[in-house]
Amino acid sequence: MVHKPPRMSEVLNKIQDEMARQIRKSGAPEEVHAFLMRDWSRLQAGIFQAKGNQHGDWKAGWETANALLWSLAPKRGLEETGALLRMLPTLLSRLHAGCAALGMPLGERDALFERLAMMHAALAREGLQARPEEEGPITRLREEDVTGSDDSDLRDLTAPDLPATDSPTADPRIVPPPLKLGDRVVFRGEGGERLLTLTWVSPMGGMYLFANEQGLDAMTLTHARLEAKFQAGDASLPPMP
Repeated sequence: MVHKPPRMSEVLNKIQDEMARQIRKSGAPEEVHAFLMRDWSRLQAGIFQAKGNQHGDWKAGWETANALLWSLAPKRGLEETGALLRMLPTLLSRLHAGCAALGMPLGERDALFERLAMMHAALAREGLQARPEEEGPITRLREEDVTGSDDSDLRDLTAPDLPATDSPTADPRIVPPPLKLGDRVVFRGEGGERLLTLTWVSPMGGMYLFANEQGLDAMTLTHARLEAKFQAGDASLPPMP
């Protein structure tokens, strides 16, 4: 008897059930709920259908979702805030790659990452001022709670026997503008012009964080998206005084 693989709707429903369970435990803000339930769950369902539940991309997808939830919970003191800042480059790179694989429109993608940048910046500021003994949502999402490929109802899914596909690689010809920390950039969009300062660059130079002086307006961009904005005229250096 030939085993019939599960329907896409069945896979998606089980993934969304597990995603909802993780969201309830995390205490993360509402802004990311729809993204994880609608978009990231769909990405995980596609990975399962194409590569199965033993492939590294399946596990990485769940790790990324839980890392995002952890990153948006309040931090208590220097140690947890430092852990947040160290994990952000990898987390944001994975999220960018996932959004690209989903074909998410660039406008939606930029809006999502601008909002995440603002929330992460606020959490980092609050974390540096918090007392380590204070209790918070972070204590409800520990390493042992992270869902892998074999947890809950997901283990009942039987992976189809399909060949793995190679992930697209970045274009090595794309080089970000020669910016250094403290440089200001003018970004143009539907809301007008925004003058932001480069406040952080990932160790490998693949991710940039821009913010205004008050820290109330921020965005993160991959080097490819930053280059694209300069090429399209949506970003430029301010005129010399």
